[in-house]
Amino acid sequence: MTVIGVRALPKAAELRSRRRARRPRRPLGFLLSMLVERLVYLGILGGLVVEVTEAGVARIEGGGGVPDLVRTSVTQLTAAVLALVCMVLLAKALLAFGPLYAGSPARTWLLSTPVDRGSLLRGHLAAAVAVGAVVGALTGFVFLAVTRLSVPVVAWVVCWAAAGVVLTCLCVLVQASDRPVAAVQRWLSVAAYGLVAVAVAVLALRPGLALTGLESAGSAPFTVAAVVALTAAVAAATWARRSLGAMTRGKVSSGAELATATHVSVLSLDVTMFWSIVLERRARAVARVRPAAISGNRFTALVKSDLARIRRMPTGFFMWAALISVPYGAYVVGLEAFLPALHTVTAFAAVDRLAAGLRVISRSPSIRRALGGSDLMLTLAFLTVPAAGAVVWSAVTWALVPPLSLLTAAVSAAGGLAVTYRVATRPPLDYSSPLVDVGLFGPTPLGLILQLVRGPALLAGLALLQTVIAG
Repeated sequence: MTVIGVRALPKAAELRSRRRARRPRRPLGFLLSMLVERLVYLGILGGLVVEVTEAGVARIEGGGGVPDLVRTSVTQLTAAVLALVCMVLLAKALLAFGPLYAGSPARTWLLSTPVDRGSLLRGHLAAAVAVGAVVGALTGFVFLAVTRLSVPVVAWVVCWAAAGVVLTCLCVLVQASDRPVAAVQRWLSVAAYGLVAVAVAVLALRPGLALTGLESAGSAPFTVAAVVALTAAVAAATWARRSLGAMTRGKVSSGAELATATHVSVLSLDVTMFWSIVLERRARAVARVRPAAISGNRFTALVKSDLARIRRMPTGFFMWAALISVPYGAYVVGLEAFLPALHTVTAFAAVDRLAAGLRVISRSPSIRRALGGSDLMLTLAFLTVPAAGAVVWSAVTWALVPPLSLLTAAVSAAGGLAVTYRVATRPPLDYSSPLVDVGLFGPTPLGLILQLVRGPALLAGLALLQTVIAG
């Protein structure tokens, strides 16, 4: 009998070193120049972050001397509810991307080996936890900057960062479990809509509850809360670390297409691919719909089909309705000086939520050929619903917000629709535009910049016009 020796399974560190050994080696000079360039960028960005942080801390520590309209109960309660909305949206974003995402080399080579997957995915878990901590800390800091509460800043930010870590670890546990992520996403959507409704109710009812009691609590309770929050974060991270062994290749690749689309969209400065993937994922989430007969002539049938799209994926309509509260909230908290410009920008954001059909037919010649008719007729048909939404949205906000004039509402309705049309019908980016050396920032692709500002430039001009009209 022949005895065949079985070699021990390689460890995760050995597999990583083997993968790195196959990468092409770059010269030392190239690596040093790339490192210096990145350090310069990090230094500039870090300086800006430090300046903003110091200014924000100074404003927060001087919270007792701010105007009363900034420290009203409406502002503080609304900011608290919106901070919770941000945390819910963080959970939804994490679950959409994974939160643990492994690229194709790791999925096809590393995760296909009989090796400890917990050790392989520790770096991915650390990256996800870091994202959750940073977003949580920023949410808490912005909340203090808006409400001007005089509380211990460090302990407060630590509590919010720990909350972000716990939320991220819970998302990792959901990803590792057999529970369907779509069901959790639906519950998170319900929670987000409920919190937005609470924020609107606060703006409408104006309760007298204030958060100023936090200022009289002293530093000891906040220190204890920070310690408890950090303990919970460490426990959650340990729990999530132990669940990494249950990860499969399918679970770590659930957000692969979205991550790839995000990467390509950022590099190409074009969000078309990202929103196409998001639309496809939403359509797959609907899964099955009832067929509906659409009657009428071609124009009427196209308008009805656009309404059917909004009815079957009502997120855009809900956002359109929720944005009505933004100008009213600005009026309640006393931001009347910025109200006309804010109204125009918010009108564009609301109308754009109803223009999904216009974006689809503008970017797909094959769909236009299949629908038939002229391009003008198709454009007018799919502009009908956004135009009606712009008129209704501006009319409702004009009725709710007394400082808004009828002229301001009319300009916002027309301007929001015009900017929506410009953005939706923008042709694909042409990257072959020449570089122009203006002497300050080096060679600059002016043609590409002009293509990117199609729509945003018009919106900025309309906001400035609204400010001038309001005097």
